[in-house]
Amino acid sequence: MKIWIDIMNSPHAHFFKGVIRELEKRGFEVLVTTREFDGLTDILDMLGIEYIAIGKHGGSTLEGKLLASTERVYKLSKLIIEEKPDIAVYKNNPEAPRIAFGLGIPSVGFVDNETAVPQNKLMFPFTTRLIYPKPIDAYDLLKCGADPNSLRSIEGIAEIANVYGFVPKEETLKELGLRKYSYIVMRPEPIKANYFNGDRDRSILEDIIPLLPDLPIILFPRTEEQKKAFERFENVIIPEKVVDTLTLLFYAKLMIGAGGTMNREALALGTPAISTYPGKLLAVTKWLIELGVKFHSTNPIEVATKAWEIIRKNSMYRKHIRMIMSSMENPVDIIVEEIEKLAYSGDLRSYESLYKSGYEEQKYGHSQKL
Repeated sequence: MKIWIDIMNSPHAHFFKGVIRELEKRGFEVLVTTREFDGLTDILDMLGIEYIAIGKHGGSTLEGKLLASTERVYKLSKLIIEEKPDIAVYKNNPEAPRIAFGLGIPSVGFVDNETAVPQNKLMFPFTTRLIYPKPIDAYDLLKCGADPNSLRSIEGIAEIANVYGFVPKEETLKELGLRKYSYIVMRPEPIKANYFNGDRDRSILEDIIPLLPDLPIILFPRTEEQKKAFERFENVIIPEKVVDTLTLLFYAKLMIGAGGTMNREALALGTPAISTYPGKLLAVTKWLIELGVKFHSTNPIEVATKAWEIIRKNSMYRKHIRMIMSSMENPVDIIVEEIEKLAYSGDLRSYESLYKSGYEEQKYGHSQKL
């Protein structure tokens, strides 16, 4: 039986590596597709995941996103028609769900960003089983077209899957001239994301770094423009090639991020994190703040003050974080379980008639018996 996994973004490579390994252990054939974006193919190469790359990111404009997505759907559809997978699997993905729906392929999707409304409206209505972290209000999913019967919540965050089977590699530190627990990791704003409505020209981290002059800072820019903005700081190190970010997060004193994924990966590894995201906070971020394992501020002085406190009391913070994170569910287990339910529930191709009837309902605005 063939499972198709479409990987759209760099964090998704880590998210799905555990799912891929568990599926292969169970005898499933796995087809991985991806696109050219943010060093994604380099990360897949580093992880030893075989893939077929189709398409690229469309940039920050709506026109660019639409054209790139349309082209990718067309090219990817041709591949999937040829490969004939039995089940589609994806995360925060607007393209694979439409292809799966159009070809009558049942699907398992994971979502943890309820604020990406345009993307979610292109994903939820076409997803057979939609898995999401419990802090997200199910009503936000229903508003974007999710079928109430498709929903399954989990008591955990996506990034627990990202650290599946993780073993730190000390050689990663040697390559960058670092010592354990002697540095901070930073990640600026996701300025190309369609849900981001903050300042795309200047990062809040540019005002925080001068307040932390005594520690090396490993920074991962998202664009060339961001890279140029941070190269002027003497204590900032920007890796020139793809590196094992999980190892860097594991041995860091602290993670400070204006995005989300790396902050939560740090927490999943037991490393304290401060969020400086300038927009509306995700439900999972609010939940982690309530649990006392994550902190948030867009005030540079507040961030720097909290950073020095965490550095001084680092072992205390790590102990609390690990206690909380160890009680959470792992998305890898839930996704594999849902795939197996679909795989062994009977003739998967019987879903084709269900999807065809869905097309008629969309076409006429209500259900039609033909």
